[in-house]
Order: sequence, then C-alpha cells, then structure tokens
Amino acid sequence: MNDPLHDIHHYSPTFTIAQIIKFCEKKGLEVSRAMIQNYIRAGLLSPPANRLYTQKHLAALVVILRFKSLFDIQTIKQVLAPHMDEEGLPIETYKWLVEKQKYVMELWAEKIAPVIAAEPEDRQHLLLMAHIADINDLKE
Repeated sequence: MNDPLHDIHHYSPTFTIAQIIKFCEKKGLEVSRAMIQNYIRAGLLSPPANRLYTQKHLAALVVILRFKSLFDIQTIKQVLAPHMDEEGLPIETYKWLVEKQKYVMELWAEKIAPVIAAEPEDRQHLLLMAHIADINDLKE
C-alpha cells in the first residue's frame, strides 16, 4: 500500500478544508468538500475545531477513502469508531495499520498469490473468492 501520510510530520498540524483537499489531490486521493462534510454528518469524521482539521482528521480521511470503495459507510464507522478519538484517527494507529498492511501484502505475495497464479485462469477467480470467503469467516 502506498502511504500518503508517510511524511505527515513535515506538514502543519492543522489544515483548512481547502488545504485538506489540495493535500489529497497531491497524494492522488479524490475528495471534495461535500464528501468531507458528508463524512462528518455520518459520524465518520468529527467536526473540526474552529474550522481547522488536524493530522488525525487527515489520517481518518485517508482510511475512509481507502475503505469506501469496498464497504458501506456504516461498516466503516463501526470498524473505525473504537480507534478514533475526538480529532480522528491517531497517527500512531494509522502507522500501525500501514505497517500491518505491508506485512500482510508481503505474505500474500509470497504465499498465496503464487498458488493462485499457478492455477488455470478460469479457476483463479474461484480460488481467490474462496480465500476471501475464508477471511470473511475468520471474523465470525
């Protein structure tokens, strides 16, 4: 996973909504003022103090943007809520998530991807779906 916040400590500790949008655009993340406001209304992001967003707001926003193509807003909120504080997602929690994602992707590349690639093309999707189902079963 590409970490858009790898250099977050080089930036100001607070951002306006326009700065958040510009930051995201530079990092290749698509976000708009309306999207951010919708995330606040949905309870995914806490409202900014004095219209200034923190690095924690930005960390939460990056995770939300990554998850939103796969999960509905309620699911994202349910998963993120225990990890959030009044400003968003602590940078330490964000960094932990990025490191764990890298580790899991390395394991995937080493162990699972070669097994899937060795199968005939018509069976690769079937096997991939079976792996996803297994992962889903683990959370139950």
